[in-house]
Amino acid sequence: MTQSASDISAHGTPILYDKVAQELNVQLNLLGHIDDLYPVCFMGYDDEETFPEVYVNDGTKVSLRVMPDSTKSLSFFIVVGDMIELDELSMEVPMAYCVWMNLQKVDPAKQYDYTTSIIKDCYNTIRKYGGYDMLTDVNTPFDGFTQLASQLTANLSRPYSGFKISFNKTINVCQ
Repeated sequence: MTQSASDISAHGTPILYDKVAQELNVQLNLLGHIDDLYPVCFMGYDDEETFPEVYVNDGTKVSLRVMPDSTKSLSFFIVVGDMIELDELSMEVPMAYCVWMNLQKVDPAKQYDYTTSIIKDCYNTIRKYGGYDMLTDVNTPFDGFTQLASQLTANLSRPYSGFKISFNKTINVCQ
């Protein structure tokens, strides 16, 4: 059985970066570009390789490896640095939104590279949600995940595409 983002239980009362990812996934889902929107992924290890991994959040110890699949587009969040306490009520969280897609599957009617349109939609959604200090990376979107980065040419050669939008988000610690 192949697992997907729909197999992951949402947090009932998410906090910190989980809340940011869960709320943004609701907004990003409205765009209709991505099949599987995963929450925050962490570094998984296999021998000497690393890959994005997400906890299934069902009370077990099960985690799901998040890897490109030519039949579905996917996205996930990562925390890319230390959270910084701004005051006793708020923190700044550095995050990134990583996307991989098969452009022919996302919109078969488009016979050209329309990655920039999807980047624009995602960028604007994150900005409207309160993301700031935003940077977009189309050259090394899987930086830090050696298993994905080692296959960068295969993962990003057309019709495949990917990008990462790094951003900061101020969150209230006490609500």
